[in-house]
Order: sequence, then C-alpha cells, then structure tokens
Amino acid sequence: MAKIPIKPPRVNINPKIGGFWKQILMIVIGTTISLILTIFTAKLTEGLQRSKDRRLSAMMVMSNIEKFSRNMEEISSYMATSDSISTWLLNKPLEELELMPEEELANLLSQATSLLFLTYDKSAESIFSNNVETWKNMGNVQFIDNVGQCFSAMNMAEKRWNEWVSEVESTMRNIKEYPDNYEGTTIPMKSLRSYKVRHTLSGIHYWRAWLSYMAATMRHHNLNNMKAIGISEKEVMDYTDARIENDNSIGNAPEFSDYYSEPISPDDLSTLHEYDSMIERQKKQ
Repeated sequence: MAKIPIKPPRVNINPKIGGFWKQILMIVIGTTISLILTIFTAKLTEGLQRSKDRRLSAMMVMSNIEKFSRNMEEISSYMATSDSISTWLLNKPLEELELMPEEELANLLSQATSLLFLTYDKSAESIFSNNVETWKNMGNVQFIDNVGQCFSAMNMAEKRWNEWVSEVESTMRNIKEYPDNYEGTTIPMKSLRSYKVRHTLSGIHYWRAWLSYMAATMRHHNLNNMKAIGISEKEVMDYTDARIENDNSIGNAPEFSDYYSEPISPDDLSTLHEYDSMIERQKKQ
C-alpha cells in the first residue's frame, strides 16, 4: 500500500515581520514629510526675505533719487539772491556802478557768483549697479531699466552743473590773480567789464531754472519707478524724510575750525627768551 505524503503546515517563524516593515514604511513617510515641510518652510522664509530685500533695495534707490531732486531744488532756491543781484548788476550802466564804494560792489558781485556744488550719496547706486544678486533679486526688468536711466541722468546733471560752477570760480579767481590783464580801476569793475563775468551773470537765471527742471524730471522718472515696483509715492517720501531726519539727529559733522587755534605766542614762552638774548649777543659781535 502506497504511503500518502504528509505536508507539514507552514509556520511563520517571525510573526512580527509584517509590523516591522510597516514601521519602516511609516518612518520613511514621516521623514519624507518632515523633509518636505522643512524645505517648504526654508523656501517660504527665503522668499519672504528676498521680498523684503527687494523692497528695501528699491526704497533706497528711489529715496536717493528723491534726495537728489531736493538737493537741486535747494540750490535753485539758494540762487534766488544771486539771480536778483546779477540781473540788477547787468541792467546798471557801468558808469553808475563805478560810483559805488568798492567794498559794497565787491560784496554784491561775490553774492551773485557764490554758487554751491551739487553732490549726492552714490552708495545706493553703487550697490544697485554693481551687485548682480541685487539685479537678480529685483526681478523687474522695467524697474531696473528706469533706475538705470535715472542714475545716468543724475550723473550727467551733477557733472554738467559742477563743471559750470568750477568755470565760474576759475573766472573770478583769475581776475583777482592777474588784475593787470583786465580793464578797470578796481577788481569789481574789472570783473564787470569782463565778457566772461557778464556771460556768467546772464546765465545764472537760466541755470537756476535748469536745476528746477532737472529736479522735476527726476521726480517724473521716479514715479515710473514706483509704478513699476508697486511702491506708493507716500511710502518713498516718508522713507526719505526718515533718512534725512536720522542724518540730522546726530548733529553737524566736525569742522576743522573747531579744533584749530592760533599758536602760542613766543613772548609767552619764557624758555625761548634766552635764545633771543643769544641771538642779540651774536648780532653785536
């Protein structure tokens, strides 16, 4: 009689193996979710920081443009007296001006030709123009293009104005240093008989208007900047006012004259008297 094979039942020697892989799977899923959340949070934080940096960079740039406009307006206002005096001097016959006391005429001429140089803080321009990361972070081609045009116009205006002021100073200084090269009996009259000086006086009104025009032009460009980047004019003005107020809050910069005093007189130093006596004895020998 043939034997019937007996199959022993399968026995799971590790009944917890299913739970083990389940735990592994849960750990992997948890780690993955945690990693995703970490990356998402980091990206979100980085995005917010980039947005803040972009806004701050834009505010600094537009504030500098506004401050430049204010500088030009201040110089234009300062020139109101120069404008009036130069017009008065040009409309007076030289024969009548020659009757004035030399000192008073010289003072009027000095007021008419004393001009301020135009300067502005180029730090924001330097950061914006030379930092590639700032350009990438800005992410607004229209804004970058507009600001580039503003900086170009500002540099042109500064150069053109300061060259003219330097030329005026050179002309007035040349008359004082070489008076014999000019007609007239006094320095003021020599100046007023000079074509260059009269040309300067006649140009003061034009240059004053030019400063106001350039200030308005810069503001017009800046409005386009604000529109392109999505920042209001009020925000830029408030930011600019705060920067100016902060600059003024630390007081005026030191002046050299505050630290300079006349040297001590030799007569007040008794130790030097013996040298005076020594020199006197040598002179008598």
